[in-house]
Amino acid sequence: MVKEKKTEALKVMGLLLVAILLCSPFNMNVWGETLQAEKSLISVESFVDRATITIGDRILYTLIVTTDPEVKLEPLALGSNLGAFEVKDYKIHDPEKTKDGKVIDKSEYMITTFTTGEYVIPPITINYTDPKGEQKQIKSEPLFILVKSVGASESDKEDIRGLKSPIDIRGGYWVYLLILPVLALLGAGGFLYYRQRAKGLTLPEIPEELQKPAWEVAFLELESLKNSDLLKKKQIKKYFIILSDIVRKYIQRRYKISALDRTTEEIKGEVKRAKLEQAVSELTYVLLCFCDLVKFAKYIPSIEEIEKSLNDAYSIVNMTKQEEVKEEVLVEK
Repeated sequence: MVKEKKTEALKVMGLLLVAILLCSPFNMNVWGETLQAEKSLISVESFVDRATITIGDRILYTLIVTTDPEVKLEPLALGSNLGAFEVKDYKIHDPEKTKDGKVIDKSEYMITTFTTGEYVIPPITINYTDPKGEQKQIKSEPLFILVKSVGASESDKEDIRGLKSPIDIRGGYWVYLLILPVLALLGAGGFLYYRQRAKGLTLPEIPEELQKPAWEVAFLELESLKNSDLLKKKQIKKYFIILSDIVRKYIQRRYKISALDRTTEEIKGEVKRAKLEQAVSELTYVLLCFCDLVKFAKYIPSIEEIEKSLNDAYSIVNMTKQEEVKEEVLVEK
């Protein structure tokens, strides 16, 4: 019993000693110096021009990243990370240098939403590589926005006027006797026209692409995009718009979920509910985010990134094609 008490006492003393060392002024200073060093390498500032709007009003969202010249920033995919808000317009400013040698990257986004309530523009994650080659992250501050409904004003009441009294058409019945034959002739002519036209009408044909499996259509469209001259003409944005639409349309047909009219974040939730394999889900999300980056943030990808994006699209179809084929075989049985 005495030995056990001594052992417990030694453990407590050891823990107290460790706590004292960790909380010592020296360690606190080292920790503070580390934070200060990170702040000297990179800092983020985000703000909006107003925090209260009505439905449909536009907000100017500004993001400013100040870095050390040796810090390498990764491109932002802001269009898909703004929660309930959507980007209507944007402007990416050229990097500027301050007097003390820092680099300022400023971007402005015109955003809006069409539902009322209290919203939060979520923190934007900024990935960067420090001078030592280590990959790190920093986040902006979340911003709170209040969206109100459009209320009626006094000027709106001026638009509401009383009904006018009926117009009295002067004249005898002879006027109607002249109009009736004309109307009868017009009616007869219209009847003969539509009857003649109806003879040549046939049932609308089903689009050819809907007669093929979703994966086959996706491969044909990807091959068409691959063989197009968009890259030669430097129409990179249009190239990625088409690539994104091909993947979205394939997902929509393959998994019966709405993808063409959804944001990338919404598609991520739909794909998760469809219970796709994690590898497919993550690859789809990363590819669509990269497409958004080129479409909305004026990011110019390298040749390697363009090739990888196309290959990723092929991989998504290939990874899910076999499952679809099996399902069709089962139906035939």
